[in-house]
Amino acid sequence: MEYSFSSASKNVRSSATVSLAEKAKALKDAGEDVIDLTIGEPDFPTPPHIIEAAHRAMIKGHTKYTNSRGIPELRKAISQKLEHDYGLHYTAAHEVVVTPGGKQGILYSVMAFINPGDEVVCIEPCWVGYESCISYVGGVYVGVETLPEEGYNVDERKLREKITSRTKMIIINSPSNPTGKVLTQTEIEMIARICVEKNLILISDDIYEKIIFDQYRFFSAATLPGMRERTIILNGFSKAYSMTGWRLAYLAADKRIINEINKLQQMAATCPSSVSQWAGVEALNGLQYNVKKMTAAYQIRRDLVHHGFNNSKLSCFKAQGAFYGFVNIKKLGMTSDQACEYLLEKSKIVTVPGNAFGKAGEGYVRISFGTSDKNLKKAIKNLENL
Repeated sequence: MEYSFSSASKNVRSSATVSLAEKAKALKDAGEDVIDLTIGEPDFPTPPHIIEAAHRAMIKGHTKYTNSRGIPELRKAISQKLEHDYGLHYTAAHEVVVTPGGKQGILYSVMAFINPGDEVVCIEPCWVGYESCISYVGGVYVGVETLPEEGYNVDERKLREKITSRTKMIIINSPSNPTGKVLTQTEIEMIARICVEKNLILISDDIYEKIIFDQYRFFSAATLPGMRERTIILNGFSKAYSMTGWRLAYLAADKRIINEINKLQQMAATCPSSVSQWAGVEALNGLQYNVKKMTAAYQIRRDLVHHGFNNSKLSCFKAQGAFYGFVNIKKLGMTSDQACEYLLEKSKIVTVPGNAFGKAGEGYVRISFGTSDKNLKKAIKNLENL
């Protein structure tokens, strides 16, 4: 039988990061001695106090459906977090919705605003999932190139050139996956001016907000004049709290936006996992020691990767946050896809091709240092085989 799949399904590409992580696992299972530097997942266990909170929730019988927006206790904790960290007031009852993962939050936000033919501007290189979410609803993905020699700074002229009468939304991600770039306050103020001037919605993907190094600081676009009403804040628990498998994130925005997004949640997911939500309450309200400890470990790994790769035939941008290295492979005289195959063959390192992160990523590969120091040191040693 021949199947006629929908245009929406055909518009979605397989995730390069997930596919390559699965390939790495298959190679390991087959006995191959490969080093998996693909997936953006912390290697640290979920902190014990969070696991204990989940266990208590199960014992108490919190294993049923919840309010589609999320349990009140978690929405309150999220509201308090935003107030404490950035002075932003979002009412827990009406301006916060908990989602089963950050990807779901991005998809809901795009679905709520984008019609076929509408354009969404993303700062490249950028996370692989944005383009698929946009294409799924018939939107048009538009990339704005940033360059490592310019510190991956966003150029206002380049950004304005990409905005047309069809532009509906801008998506930013700081710190960035894959580059580790942290947007400065000046850059965010510039992006905000354009959003207000052109009447655009801004999705601020803040998932790596707690993982920042050196003197760099996170700045929230929603704090700027005219931006609260047009900003959708996306954040979650996967990265900062090492809770990738718990599938838990949230959106905060004007209540009219959240009302619309919640309709999509009711249709697509009903609600997030009850047990995961109670774990999320403990993550936000409990001690933050483990977050700081993990971030300190990532910074050590960042330094290890930056030094190791820059002392090989390759070079690597010094990440300001998150846990990725965006490695320049142009000296090899290959495309990103060819370089991934070459690194696997010669150094037994599994990486993600940079072109998965937009056209600006061609000539690069992404590595994750959400893995052990031992694996990273072995990978750097194996670079001698190039």
